[in-house]
Amino acid sequence: MNISPNENSVSSQGNWKAFDNFKKKVGQKCLDHLPSHTHKETERGLDKMRKTDEFISDPMWNRGIMGATAILTQPVIDYNNPRVDKDTREVSAIRTICKIVAGTTVGMFCVRGPMRNIVKSMTDINGTKRWSKWLLPKSKLGEITKNEKFLKNYRSALAMIMSLGAMMYTNFALDAPLTIFLTNLSLDKRKELEKKEKSKNGDSFEKSREVTE
Repeated sequence: MNISPNENSVSSQGNWKAFDNFKKKVGQKCLDHLPSHTHKETERGLDKMRKTDEFISDPMWNRGIMGATAILTQPVIDYNNPRVDKDTREVSAIRTICKIVAGTTVGMFCVRGPMRNIVKSMTDINGTKRWSKWLLPKSKLGEITKNEKFLKNYRSALAMIMSLGAMMYTNFALDAPLTIFLTNLSLDKRKELEKKEKSKNGDSFEKSREVTE
């Protein structure tokens, strides 16, 4: 029994390869027409790059950047949900904002910031205190002394692991109570503003009614 190949599958594979080759050629042509550019490395520029790298890779400020991104996007999504009424959308957006604020505050100042400082103080090669080298692997001390990048990556990884462990506790002990407190406070303020708006509208309606009478 002879099995003949499917002509449609063979032709589709040939078309895909032709399209892939065409895409690569177009991409290469675009790259060839781009002007070449080199970046002059000055001491001032390198210092700025180092500071930027330290800021972005810092676990504490990294958590702050994540929180700022979340607070600019998630409440907007909740507030523009077309499947629920306006009141539900407003309450949902308020709760989301409070949750992000609580999580970011606790994450920055109660978890990642302190953990970073603990790791830094316990991985200090030149430190004179008795706990300065507690978290450094003794077998890698020589390599760490010669390689600053290794020490930086080691500190970041260790601080992240310790922060994740601490978050298992702070999520229940700090995040949840703070989120509930901020949410209730915000909703109470919202109710007060709604009452003031209703009273103002009622007073203006009564005045307009007296004028017409």
